[in-house]
Amino acid sequence: MKILKSAEDYLEAVLMLKEEQGYVRSIDLAEHLGVTKPSVSYAIRQLRDNGYVTMDHAKMISLTDKGMEIADRIY
Repeated sequence: MKILKSAEDYLEAVLMLKEEQGYVRSIDLAEHLGVTKPSVSYAIRQLRDNGYVTMDHAKMISLTDKGMEIADRIY
């Protein structure tokens, strides 16, 4: 399974933030990675479309099993 380094960075950040604060929002990722909210929105949409993350009705981001597998490997 080939995944871009930038996607790995997002997956790793989701895992780290989830462990640190118990939840992950787009703004948390933007601040953690030093990128804009539109950049996070685009990346999360791509990751969601490819089955790596989910976003609930409250806009909280979580890793899927597929995303967790990659994040665990690089974290």
